[in-house]
Amino acid sequence: MVSKHLQTVPSINMSGCCVYGCTNRYSTGGLKFYRIPRGPRPFQSNRRRLWLQAIKRVDWNEDIIKNARVCSAHFISGEASLDSSSPDFVPSVFMYTKQSQNPNAKMDRYHRKRRRADTAANQRVTSETPEQECSMDPEQECSMDHCPAEEDIPVPKREYDDLNLRYSQLQEEYVNLRQEFDTLRAENVKLKEELQKSTFSYTTVKCNIGQLNFLTGLTSVVFEWLITKMMGSVERIHNKLTVEDHLLIILMKLRLGLCNTDLAYRFQVSKTTISNILRSWVPAMALVLKPLIKWPSKGAVLKNMPKIFKRNFRRCRCIIDCTEIS
Repeated sequence: MVSKHLQTVPSINMSGCCVYGCTNRYSTGGLKFYRIPRGPRPFQSNRRRLWLQAIKRVDWNEDIIKNARVCSAHFISGEASLDSSSPDFVPSVFMYTKQSQNPNAKMDRYHRKRRRADTAANQRVTSETPEQECSMDPEQECSMDHCPAEEDIPVPKREYDDLNLRYSQLQEEYVNLRQEFDTLRAENVKLKEELQKSTFSYTTVKCNIGQLNFLTGLTSVVFEWLITKMMGSVERIHNKLTVEDHLLIILMKLRLGLCNTDLAYRFQVSKTTISNILRSWVPAMALVLKPLIKWPSKGAVLKNMPKIFKRNFRRCRCIIDCTEIS
């Protein structure tokens, strides 16, 4: 663990240090101002908790904390530290507390402890012999009992600082990329919705009752009922089109007499596909829906026949309005 200067960020709503009784402001020369630690990791959460306890602000909410700053006058060395064993890991110099001992003595003791740890680590590395190192013999792999643990190897301060800086940069890049990703995903969803609305299909037609009735002569309720009657008796000719689209093509052909080229253009398929749908669905619909056709009796026909038909067409039983399907 090593100390590292933290990046200071100008406050938005506060004009200086948030510590009780401190009058230092940004205009005060020779001072640095630090954010209160934040982050989801246990190390960051614990450090944040210790800072808030030290400055007696445990009751603050997130909106206040994010704009609060602590000046460097509350650290013994004048700088905050990321080393949990350092006295400056948490601000400790306050006017409302009495120091139990000389603050500089704490720092001297900390530096002596660090020097001893560094010396012991260097001796541990230099005292290792080839016999103590892991054998690289392919027949005998290195085991965890003989290999030195990775966390036991000391990391130079400069390398640590470079890695920590790189980590901060990557974290910032990740946040920016995540925001860009969310923006692009929302834009993609919006474009898909607009594309779906611009495509001619039953999904877009059923939203307009008048348009559905004009194209098919049916209401949405009757249309859905007709779909349930035809299920199992017909097949999808084109995977791009839903079963509802197949039925819509049939009904538009029968009601409006549209040519296959028109229907192919509307549904963005080939004329061959339209022709195959008609050849497959019309006979199946005729077979399934035949019981719905009720022929009135001869007496009922004569009773309701127009007078002009009674004089000239007494044997007429029905008038069939046909549509030619090419």
